Order: sequence, then C-alpha cells, then structure tokens
Amino acid sequence: MNKNLRDLLIILIFALAIWAGFTYFSTTTEKNELISFQKEDEIADFFNDQIFKEYESIEDESVDSTLNIIMDRLSTGMDSLSYQYDIHILKSEQVNAFTAFNGQIFIFTALIEQTESAEELAAVLAHELAHAENRHVIKNLIKELGLNSLILIMSGGDPVVLQEISKLVVSSGFSRKMEREADEYAVKYLKAAELNPNRLTQFFLKLKQSKANIPDAFKWVSSHPGLKDRIEYVTKQLGDSTYEKPFDIDWKEFKELTKIN
Repeated sequence: MNKNLRDLLIILIFALAIWAGFTYFSTTTEKNELISFQKEDEIADFFNDQIFKEYESIEDESVDSTLNIIMDRLSTGMDSLSYQYDIHILKSEQVNAFTAFNGQIFIFTALIEQTESAEELAAVLAHELAHAENRHVIKNLIKELGLNSLILIMSGGDPVVLQEISKLVVSSGFSRKMEREADEYAVKYLKAAELNPNRLTQFFLKLKQSKANIPDAFKWVSSHPGLKDRIEYVTKQLGDSTYEKPFDIDWKEFKELTKIN
C-alpha cells in the first residue's frame, strides 16, 4: 500500500469515527433529555388546572360519545398509543386546537365551527395526535427553557411562572420540522383508519382563505409556519388514497351541542 493511499484511508476512518460519535451522542442526548412519562403526568395535572380556570369546557355525554367514536377509529390506524388520550372541548372564539401533556388534547369551539364533517375533525385530531406521539410539546419546552430549568420550574411550583408556561403551550407554535413530522404521521394515521387524508389539506385551505378575511381570528394558522408548503407536502403524500369509510355520527347535533350560546 503506497503512502498516499494509506493516508487517505486514515483520513476516511477518522472522519467516519467522528460522524459515528456525533450521531450516537446526538441520538442518545435527545432520548435522555426527555422528561419521563411519570413527570409529564404530574405536569399535566397542573396544566389542566390552569386551563380549566381560564376556559369553560363543554361537558356532555353525546359530545364525549362522538369524540370517542372518532378517537377509536383513529387509534386503529396507529401502531401503538403512548398515552391514554383525553379530548377536551373549550369554549372560545379562537380557531385553535393544541396538544398538551400526557395525552391531553384541547379543541376550541370556534375550530369545530369551521369543520364541515366528523371526518374533517378527525383529520385535525390526527395532526394533534401526531404531535403528542412524537412528544413535541416537551421537546419544544426543553428547547425554549432547557431541561434543567424546566425541571426546576416544575419542581418549584411557582404559580406565576407555571401560568406563563401554560400560556406558552397554548399559544406558541411548533417548528417547521415538527409540523412536517406531525403532517406526515397524520396522513399515515388517516390512511390506516380508512379516512381520506385529503381532509387535512381541505381544512388547511379553508383556514388559509378565512385567515385572509379575518386576520386576527385564526391564531391556529398563524402559529403554524409555512402553511402553503405544508399543503403541498401533504398533497404529495396522499398519492391515490382518497378512499373513506364515513363515520356514523349525527354531525349536525354534535355541532349544535358544541356551539357557544
């Protein structure tokens, strides 16, 4: 082996070792820096208290039954569930839906008002489920605050600081990468649950058009970056999958029950 070839091999082996080490470190760091599910459960208790102080929820057996039917169908399209999910409907004029801690998903009544069918609401829920399954809320908070600071804040229980964190969860958006990941998973869940994934892009388009007319009302859209790119991305993922098995749900009754009086 001549000297040049030997030197080249040494450089390649050295570069490969650095790449492998960096990849391993990044992966293990990301995994280790997530808060345990037990800790997340404790955070959820506090967060829910804050939310229900600020917003009135709709408590109705028929509404719960409808949400359970939608959730059961979506669950069939998921390999496994990381949480026992609870879906709450909050009275608000904001068009918003968000995932919080420990499988808690919140939908504002104004968003339901914008949906035209149970299948369309299922598409929104699939997107939120994808955020939850990928633990985007925890990852976002760690990115914003740092793991040690987050644990210290949560352990200290300062009500003012915790209230600010609750606001952060409700109002802040996810990164473009997280939104794309959630869209990707949502399409997968919808296809497997025999629902048309195109419902997701239909809802995006509707909100995009509505946003132009009512700029301050659609915070759910404005907090999600690159909506046009996301519509194009989801459309590409659809392929020929437009088959849909409709829900057996009285959608008109559901919307009446979730209206703000």
